[in-house]
Amino acid sequence: MNDLIAELLLIRKRAAIWIMLGFWTLMSLLFSYILPYYAFTSGISLHERGAGFLLLIALLPRNLLSNITAGFPFFGGIFALVVGVLVMGSEFSWGTLTPVFTQRSSRLKVFFSKMLALGITLIPFLLSVFILGLAASLMIAWREGQSLALPPLFELVKTLGACWLILAVWSSFGVLLAVISRGTALAIGLGIIYGLVLESIISAFGREVDLLNQIAKAFLRTNSYSLISSLGVSIQAEGGPGGFIGPRLSGTESLIVIVCYVGLFLGVAGWLLRQRDVAGLG
Repeated sequence: MNDLIAELLLIRKRAAIWIMLGFWTLMSLLFSYILPYYAFTSGISLHERGAGFLLLIALLPRNLLSNITAGFPFFGGIFALVVGVLVMGSEFSWGTLTPVFTQRSSRLKVFFSKMLALGITLIPFLLSVFILGLAASLMIAWREGQSLALPPLFELVKTLGACWLILAVWSSFGVLLAVISRGTALAIGLGIIYGLVLESIISAFGREVDLLNQIAKAFLRTNSYSLISSLGVSIQAEGGPGGFIGPRLSGTESLIVIVCYVGLFLGVAGWLLRQRDVAGLG
């Protein structure tokens, strides 16, 4: 328990984590509510008759879950990956792991205390966007004279759990990259290349090449999008930020894959941390 408290205090005092939280919340609110509502109030042509009213419907409180959740596999995943890298990789960069392992508990106990603290840290990243999204949707509904009805509580709980798992698998991937590279810069670079470039390219060509389509089924974004799709969230069927053109798995399959990935990433990271020198690579 003392190790967990120490790790939570350490994370709380890191300005970078708070900056990431603020930027992620702002990005989510901007793309989920501010820009769509601006488009609605400005009368921007959406090339469909009645499309403006459909846009308003999507911003109402009863559609909170689908409106907010769609950003988690893409934007949320990358933000969570960077947070995971910062939590673990900064220890290598600062050279603090050696004295920690010398003066405190065993390596694995310190590592898993850090991972538990990371899991708790993801909760504000989860709740902030839902709370502010709810506030924005209520304001829009009140201003436009629409219903203030909220989504069912059970659906909310399921969606929160799924979104936390999505953040957890991406952050654990970031932790693994940080341990492998023993730092932050390379780990963040590799994570962004994988999440924003490699997955997108292979998923796009997967529509033409069956082998690539099968490979894409193992990707983090594929399983993340599949998980939220199983909850009834509508996903754009085109490329670009927030869009997804890859294969889909069932909700059960994607849930199993994500949970297994979390265990695999943390298990390998813990094993490497236990076996290798902890000096940073600079």
